[in-house]
Amino acid sequence: MGIFRIVALAGLAGVSGGVAGVGAGMAYLGAVTSLVPLTKDDPMCKTRTWSRYNPRENPALKDDVIRAVPLSKIRPELRNDEAALTLEFCRGVWSRWGFKAQSILQERYDKPPGTDDNLWSTEELAVAKFNKGLRFSNHFEVVENSGREIVVRCGGSPLEPGLRKSDGLIFFSAKIDPEQQLAVFHIKSALFSSGAPKVKGAVQPHSVPPNIVFLHGWYVRMLIESAMRNVKE
Repeated sequence: MGIFRIVALAGLAGVSGGVAGVGAGMAYLGAVTSLVPLTKDDPMCKTRTWSRYNPRENPALKDDVIRAVPLSKIRPELRNDEAALTLEFCRGVWSRWGFKAQSILQERYDKPPGTDDNLWSTEELAVAKFNKGLRFSNHFEVVENSGREIVVRCGGSPLEPGLRKSDGLIFFSAKIDPEQQLAVFHIKSALFSSGAPKVKGAVQPHSVPPNIVFLHGWYVRMLIESAMRNVKE
């Protein structure tokens, strides 16, 4: 989690061009994005992907970070194609400034043997198709791509394909609302321990530490905002 803390704080400081600092960065991101807590009734938790990677239904930190943009500001070739818009959005999340620092640190400090098939640079991620099976930065793997939704597994290394102490799923989508003339971008994420034993009885809270909950929310807001440069004119 050390890398996560460094990149989150560095990104927040740089949101406003590296001048206004962390406070101004948080204020800006809070104004242009929304973070909505999710429950187990969310469609994300009803998918086969969810059942596969959290088969014990262990408690998870679940939320949806949302960014809406007027359609008039979206690249013309993306305004009527949700699959193309979703792909460019996902590319933007992983290839722009929001993820740059983490990609560098992961390659420098977390590149063990067996990861030669991973993508490591944001330049590579900028043109990736994010097909199922793509691995990058020894921390992420595309586990589903239906066109209008791309799902990435996180929380550990793809070298650990089974259940993990630290696990997670990220659902990326872009919806076009012709009536409201908006493009609405979603990053739904869930952090959980898929390898923890199932607890019987009352529903247990997730085990994500409070400081990570805080950093997670702002880091995802930062990632979604940095991706806007990929989809706007």
